[in-house]
Amino acid sequence: MFVGHLKKILKSGFVILIVFGCQTKQNSPPEIFAADAYEPLMINARKMKIINSWDMPVKDPFVGHRANPLPSVAIGDWATHVLRPAGGSGEILFEIKRASIVMSALPVSVGLDGLFNDQQSDKITAEIEARLIWLQPVGGGRAMASIKASHSITTAESASSNIVSAAIHAALQGAIARLDGEARRELQKVKKIVLP
Repeated sequence: MFVGHLKKILKSGFVILIVFGCQTKQNSPPEIFAADAYEPLMINARKMKIINSWDMPVKDPFVGHRANPLPSVAIGDWATHVLRPAGGSGEILFEIKRASIVMSALPVSVGLDGLFNDQQSDKITAEIEARLIWLQPVGGGRAMASIKASHSITTAESASSNIVSAAIHAALQGAIARLDGEARRELQKVKKIVLP
């Protein structure tokens, strides 16, 4: 009889473990680049080439290697989605010159006031530098524009590694949003590069 009750208890425990095990939420990396967040631009070129000239350092204060996907990959995804070749000839080059994320320490208050407050202790800054080159042999069109964008976020002293990771991704998202706005402003200055 005791063995029968023990088997029932073990079976019930096993079923509970399976049910709760199926309901655990997997931590997926945050989405840095959402394609539907940016409207594509039809560029008067037959093809586009992305050149990554940035060698990412994997040492302090650089933390870009902690982003998933890497900053240069996210920026390349943005360029592929937004700068759509739609012309019959010509080429657009998008060169990634810098795609860094840096974490730096902020000064904190010393004394009783600082002791009882959760102060902002780190600043995470995503910086993007890119160059757009448009070559259109038909009509002799050509243009070059340098684009810079950055975005910073601070984290508190008590921030967990998950919160710091989320801040790294949010800083990169903000920098890409600013890159998008800056690229659109620069392209508006060039006649016949954006097709209607």
